[in-house]
Amino acid sequence: MTLSMPILWVILPLVLAGLAAIFQKRRLFSILLTSLTAFGLSALAIFFPEELSFSLGPITLEFIESLDILGRQISVSLARLPFVALLFAATGVWALSSGIAGVPDLLRPISLAITALLTAALGIEPFLYAALFIQAVVLISIPMLSPGTQKPHNGILRYLILQTIAMPFILFAGWLLSGVETLPPESELIGQSAMVLGLGFALLLGIFPFHSWVPMVSERAHPTAISFLFFIAPSGILVFSLSFFNRYPFLRDLENLAAILRIFGTLMIVVGGLWTAFQENLKRAFGFSSLTETGFSLLALSLIPQGGLGWLLMFIPARALSFWLWGYTLGLIQNHTRSLNLRSLQGFARRYPILSIGLLLAQLSIAGLPILAAFPIKLTLFTTLRSIGTAYFAWSFIGNLGLFLFTLRLLSYLVTPDGEFSGRAWAFNERLHEYLPILAAVLVLVLMGLMPGIFLAIITNTLTAFPQLQ
Repeated sequence: MTLSMPILWVILPLVLAGLAAIFQKRRLFSILLTSLTAFGLSALAIFFPEELSFSLGPITLEFIESLDILGRQISVSLARLPFVALLFAATGVWALSSGIAGVPDLLRPISLAITALLTAALGIEPFLYAALFIQAVVLISIPMLSPGTQKPHNGILRYLILQTIAMPFILFAGWLLSGVETLPPESELIGQSAMVLGLGFALLLGIFPFHSWVPMVSERAHPTAISFLFFIAPSGILVFSLSFFNRYPFLRDLENLAAILRIFGTLMIVVGGLWTAFQENLKRAFGFSSLTETGFSLLALSLIPQGGLGWLLMFIPARALSFWLWGYTLGLIQNHTRSLNLRSLQGFARRYPILSIGLLLAQLSIAGLPILAAFPIKLTLFTTLRSIGTAYFAWSFIGNLGLFLFTLRLLSYLVTPDGEFSGRAWAFNERLHEYLPILAAVLVLVLMGLMPGIFLAIITNTLTAFPQLQ
């Protein structure tokens, strides 16, 4: 019997996401269905045999990497399975923890559908049709960011408009690039195609000056929903962008491309970090913090000849766990306090110390604190930047420092006793099922920081999907 691999990682999760949406009000069933599906597909991607066949007694299942649909071909290649496994594993973690009060019921089916659509976007041929899958991700993400009981706010509208504008730029760039391969290297059309493509990705990733929707959406959406979207969408889009560099040599050889990526990467770190440092609302602060992560990804892209591809891929698991921990802890904190402004959290750590520690460590991990997950990657990146240009290193360091400054401000408010709590002893009010996931996540963050080689060996299998970038 012969089966197509896209049936497993695209069609099946989409069908089960629809089933979970139908039974979204049955929370336990929805959580189990989406999380077990995501974890099962992740495990299958990890242990999938290289010979693309299974033997189950007298039955032998043969798999092919592609599936033809309406004259288009969707492929899930063996080389991309490690990355697909990571996306589905992260989706399972978010789904499993989505039972806390306040999380939109649609988060579970939508998260599974988003992961399936991004998997399809990475393997669609002709590849420019990936823009349509990414647009579908944008459209179906809106119900989990702004539930139907709420009126769409300006941030959602701006998010929808800017992401939709990006689609024709990607499509037009793909059409131009298909004819550029036969042109001489000095043709002006090559530079124009790259400019159109860059503008499309700038809109998709929320790169300055198209970033204004990020803190606006972050402030109004539930922390669990926004942390998932801010991880999954940029990760898929960045890996999709690698396909362009891998496919077209003239993009890799384009003059000043690396310098442009470094300039905008540094600018994103400075804008995100410094704005984070002066925020008063925790959810807006996370929105700006996520912009710094986009900046570091652009810096890694600019340093592909120096090993930046491996750093970019290593950022993804570290970012997944840090973003999940941030969304989970802040979701619980939101249920225990009247506001997420810093002044309203005064003395909160004296009542809920484990939640506070989890939130602080999530932000410090994003900032790259030593022994935590992102530290080895950021240290290597900063060292390389310093050898290339002192200005890039200095400004990136200053921007990243803003994340630490905000965390110190938050720590000060969390431990300073408020009027009601003054003079009373510290107390643990967290429940076991609330703080066990936090302790497990912190342990993994530390292991990733102390033993990055283990996780590097896992994620670098994805490098084989981009042979021209190594």
